[in-house]
Amino acid sequence: MVLVDAHCHLFDIKRYDIPKDIIPVVVGYSDSSNKKAFALAKTKNYPFVLGIAPQTAIKEGLDKLESWVSFIRESKPNAIGEIGLDYKWARNKEDVEKERALFRKMIALADEMRLPMVIHSRDKPNDIIRKDDGVPIAAVDECIKMMEGKRFVMHFFSGTEEQAVRAIELGGYISIIHMRSKERRKVINSVPMDKILIESDAPFVGRTPESIREAVDYIAEVKDMEPEIVAKMSADNAMRFFGFQGK
Repeated sequence: MVLVDAHCHLFDIKRYDIPKDIIPVVVGYSDSSNKKAFALAKTKNYPFVLGIAPQTAIKEGLDKLESWVSFIRESKPNAIGEIGLDYKWARNKEDVEKERALFRKMIALADEMRLPMVIHSRDKPNDIIRKDDGVPIAAVDECIKMMEGKRFVMHFFSGTEEQAVRAIELGGYISIIHMRSKERRKVINSVPMDKILIESDAPFVGRTPESIREAVDYIAEVKDMEPEIVAKMSADNAMRFFGFQGK
C-alpha cells in the first residue's frame, strides 16, 4: 500500500528518512524554501510544489517578486503553491492588499504554466482586517471565489462544511490532516472520497509525514470505510491532481 503525503516541508525536517510506503509532495512557501524544496525533490525524485505564501508578502515585501516567479517558472513544479490569503498575520488593509496582489500574480503564473494550485487560506477575527468597503471579508471565502474555473486543492482545510462543499462544487479538492475537530468531521462526512487528499504539513502540524497514517484512520472512521481503501483512493487522487506516477 502506497500513501501520498500531499503537503509537507521535508527540507525543514532534520535527520529523517521517509518510509518506503510514503510518497511526499515537497512544498515550498518562499523563495529560499522553494530552492530547498526543488533541490531535495530533484535529488530524491519526489513530486514538488513551488509558490510564494501570503505571509511572505508581509515579511519580505514584493520587490523581488519577478525574480521569485522566474525561479518557479524555470523549475517546472507539479503545482503552484502554497499560495493564497492569510488574514491571521495581516495587521492592516495594506497587508491585505499585498497578499491579494501576490495571490493574483501566483494565479496568473499557474494559468500560464497550466498547473493546479495549492491554496493556503486562514482567517482571524479582526474588524480592521475583515471590513472591505464596509463588507466583511474572509480569506477562505475569498480564495474559493477566486478559484472558479481553476484546478486547486484547499490545503490544511480549516473552513466550514459549507465552504468545503462550495470548493468541491467548483471542482476543487480538500486536503485533510490528522487533527480531530467537530467541524473537520463534518467536512469529511460531506466531501466525497474522490475529492479528498491527506497531508501532514510536517513539521509544522504533523511532526513527520507519518502523521498521514492517523489521517487515513480518521477518515476511515468517519466514513465507515476500510483504511486501505481510504489510503488507495487518497493516493490516487493526489497522483491525478499533481500529475505523477506511484511507486
